[in-house]
Amino acid sequence: MRINILGTRGEIARSAPRHRRHAGVLIDRRILLDFGEASYRRYRPKAIFISHLHPDHAVFVATPLAATCAVYVPEPTPALPSAIVLPGAVEIGPYRVVPVPTEHSHRVRSVGFIVEKGACRLFYSSDLVSVGRRSRAALGRLDLVITDGSFMRRGGLVRTDAATGLRYGHAGIPDLVQFFSRFSHQIIISHFGSWFYEDIPRARRRIATLSDVVRVRAAFDGMVVTV
Repeated sequence: MRINILGTRGEIARSAPRHRRHAGVLIDRRILLDFGEASYRRYRPKAIFISHLHPDHAVFVATPLAATCAVYVPEPTPALPSAIVLPGAVEIGPYRVVPVPTEHSHRVRSVGFIVEKGACRLFYSSDLVSVGRRSRAALGRLDLVITDGSFMRRGGLVRTDAATGLRYGHAGIPDLVQFFSRFSHQIIISHFGSWFYEDIPRARRRIATLSDVVRVRAAFDGMVVTV
């Protein structure tokens, strides 16, 4: 699979060259995971899969757009009535896209996606506190993980909603690297928070040194990886 990481910027005011665009991961120019910029329509994907209904991952939440292909979402939204609520695994030609429930927000549902093509498997998590314990077995062996870069500090920023008891926020990058290292030898960090923009070269170096066991890299807008 040829993976093009279109955007790496979180929902923040700061930006920089190669880190301007919001979330979007294009696979073989056919499947788009998250749709953080209206300009991603120019790639003409066959299907779009939304991890959660925040505007930096689903641009149509804030900017009305007509769907030009099938758009799959974790829950119904009046912002795009034609969107298809994920029924479970979806097959698009040779691809199988499996939603995996995750913790991120106490207001909207969130999922990560396993994408399979033959024996090749990757996981994309978007914003993340954790993958639910019941869902972890589905991860299995992964050729690549793309995950959340909102906070560098261990522990990230995770809170608990008093009314529901649900956790929300973002895990720290060191925690995510430690967790995903058991599933994959290659981890790419994306969706960066403000910390990353303070000193981008230093931030990239810090990410690269987070593990002696697996390869960890910082993404950039337009990064292409083949697995």
